[in-house]
Amino acid sequence: MNKKWVVKSALALATALMVAGTVTNSVTAAKLPLEYNNHKKVKKGGTLRVAYASEGVFKGVFADMLSVDGPTADVSQFGDYSLFRVNNDFTYAKGGLANVAFDYKQKTATVKINKKTRWSDGHPVEAKDMEYTYEVVSNKDVNSAGYNKYRNIVGVEEYHAGQVDKISGLEVKDEKTLVIHFKEMKPEMKFPGSGYVIGKVMPYHYLKGIPFDQLASSDKLQKDPLFYGPFKIKNMVKGESIEWVPNKYYGGKKPNLSKITVEMVNPSHATEAMRANKYDVLLNESPEVYNKVRKLSQYVVLGKKERYYYYLGFKVGHFKDGVNVMDRKTPVQDKALRQAMGYALNMNQMTKKFGYGLNYRANTIVPDVFGKYSDHKLKGYYLNLKKANKLLDQAGYKMQKNGYRTLPNGKPFTLKLLAPVSTDSANNRTAIESYLQQWKKIGVKVKLKNSRLQEFNSYIEQLTEDGEGYDVYLSNWSVTSVPTTSIAGTYLPNNPYNLSHFVTKENTELIKSLSSKEAFNTNYQIKQFYKWQAYMNQEAYIVPLRFRYETKVFSKKLTNVSLGTAKSDTLWEDIAFTE
Repeated sequence: MNKKWVVKSALALATALMVAGTVTNSVTAAKLPLEYNNHKKVKKGGTLRVAYASEGVFKGVFADMLSVDGPTADVSQFGDYSLFRVNNDFTYAKGGLANVAFDYKQKTATVKINKKTRWSDGHPVEAKDMEYTYEVVSNKDVNSAGYNKYRNIVGVEEYHAGQVDKISGLEVKDEKTLVIHFKEMKPEMKFPGSGYVIGKVMPYHYLKGIPFDQLASSDKLQKDPLFYGPFKIKNMVKGESIEWVPNKYYGGKKPNLSKITVEMVNPSHATEAMRANKYDVLLNESPEVYNKVRKLSQYVVLGKKERYYYYLGFKVGHFKDGVNVMDRKTPVQDKALRQAMGYALNMNQMTKKFGYGLNYRANTIVPDVFGKYSDHKLKGYYLNLKKANKLLDQAGYKMQKNGYRTLPNGKPFTLKLLAPVSTDSANNRTAIESYLQQWKKIGVKVKLKNSRLQEFNSYIEQLTEDGEGYDVYLSNWSVTSVPTTSIAGTYLPNNPYNLSHFVTKENTELIKSLSSKEAFNTNYQIKQFYKWQAYMNQEAYIVPLRFRYETKVFSKKLTNVSLGTAKSDTLWEDIAFTE
């Protein structure tokens, strides 16, 4: 999926829950350092051994616009760079492999690619590459989820419909300059992650002979891809490991390392492998692995808040003919029931019990890493069984002798929960059962769909292809660097990733206001964004459950290591061994 989204099962507490009403968001991981330097002399060269903790494999389609799995994006980060740098507030910064300038009166963005920016075969990265990438994403044969964003470019819709061979709004001024003509300018364009200006391009000179619908399966993207970042692939065992070596044509600073090897490692083996000093870096670390590895003296664990939220969703409709329709006859159409189920859970206690300091309760679906864009004053859903029971009582759900409630019409009901299999102790069957027990405390009967957790790929298919037989689901999103539309836009009527399929006039109007002309005024935009967050909490079609920290583990033999928003852009060229 184009959001690089991760979908996991829920985090729950298997022991008795504590006092209701606690709404603090404390987390011990806040003390994790963001940078590490050992202050020793840098040693040129050396092989950096990287472990990527995962139970699966990477699919290996090395084109950001065509890849749908997170692991591929993660293991390709050493060569698959963005053309643009970012500031600490996630906006465009100068000094990247390319720079962009917006003209809001002329409704254009002008991209100038650095003359030194070259592909790993030595060919210059050109404006034609960016034009070609837009054509790939917008071509109907590719069926890219990113197409909707690019419809704002003049001529893209006509190109998508097959009426023209070129996108008229893409003007190649010279080999290194592309002018993009938009139908209207949007306030979120100042963020590289907004998608209006493509940040990762594809090599036209290398791929031009391949039909668009065959690109993703081609050897040139799966076996012998080109990169313009600091490293290129030398050897690869598909899905399992990659050997990276410096790209001598890289337009930035020459990397300190002579080689990077990346291997997929089962999380159950990761701790022992690190203890044995088999790797210098550990990526995609789970909370369980973090809790063990952080005690190893030869490593330092860096961490930062992640652009991520985990939530409880209620399926109230369907996705039909490109539009979400809220038409399911289901008890979860009732707001009182949705709210009560949110107040039945104590995420403060759950995250403290199982999160090892890396998880903390979410008060909104906008991660607090976005600073002023996240409304920190909202309380969200915290354990309050008294309030949950009162909501149900007032709505007419009557408690029966068996400990479960009936619907307001007097009929018994059982909700079905969709959640995936996970070996993570915080997300396994025992943890999920504790969710069910909490809902039982307020008289709401919830059972797993088919009495089991779903196989992961089946779970994804059911969520994204409008599967049947469930009312409630557990999921999460990793979002882009745009704090407004990248989150709110998911819940528009025409978005296929609006997995609850809820559609209301007020919701749509609030989301559209975030991209209105008035929203160029940041104060207005934030005010509207706060209104939308409060509305989402009140309606509870999506109940925010937790945020989290991401961590990476580095050997203390290394230096020049930073996870800072701006500095992380050049992490792999800066990092070095010391003598």
